[in-house]
Amino acid sequence: MGGNNEKKTVSESDLIFDKKCKCAACNADFTYKQVRTGKARFIGTDDDLRPRYSNIDTVKYDVIMCPVCGYSAVSREFDIVSDSQRIHLNEVIGSKFAGIDMSNKPFYTYDDAIVRYKMALLTAINKLPAKLSECAFLCLKLSWLYEGRLEQILDGRDKNELSDEDFSKYIVYEQGLLQYREEAYKGFSEALIKEYPPLCGMDEESIEFLIGVLAMNCGDYDEALNYLAKVAVSKKVNPKVKEKARDMMDLCKEKKSDAF
Repeated sequence: MGGNNEKKTVSESDLIFDKKCKCAACNADFTYKQVRTGKARFIGTDDDLRPRYSNIDTVKYDVIMCPVCGYSAVSREFDIVSDSQRIHLNEVIGSKFAGIDMSNKPFYTYDDAIVRYKMALLTAINKLPAKLSECAFLCLKLSWLYEGRLEQILDGRDKNELSDEDFSKYIVYEQGLLQYREEAYKGFSEALIKEYPPLCGMDEESIEFLIGVLAMNCGDYDEALNYLAKVAVSKKVNPKVKEKARDMMDLCKEKKSDAF
């Protein structure tokens, strides 16, 4: 008999909870969904730093969005807003925001999360002076969300095996992935020139590695090799990261050869 020995399947809803919050821009009280600390099992990290967890994509829950005024930001930035920024954000976003309430949802879908991140990007652009690195990081995370939705649509299948309806959806989300990956690549490249590391908690070498990976994934192989080579010879980087950079350079050379 199975009885109590049967292992309960963990759902996404089991790994999140509703947290109360006060909007830093309009002072409205609301709740948002947050991942329970220590509950999600970490699997690993992709080359472009996308984190992987079992039974949940934690990236979906990184943004806090006020359902009243639309002010949105990643949790570590949400409470950082000056009076002048608050006034400007209300003029350009809050006064036009119709309201989006996701409090009754059991969890955030990828489409929900994409909306939240786009609102966070809109906020970051208008939270003057805008931080290039912050906007680039939001674009990077948006690319992860589009990638996650693509994986969900494929569900282990090749895209040639999709129905016409699913294939049409696939094309739309693939375009989103390519768009925001490109914007992340350009944004971080510019931020590395105009801002001082650390950027979004990353040191210069970590940013260079990330830019190298993004450049490769965007098909800009020569720039990818330039950035990865900097990491591979840096005296500040530990041997494991150097080896990883060399591996990525080999992969980049293969992709470049296949492309021409």
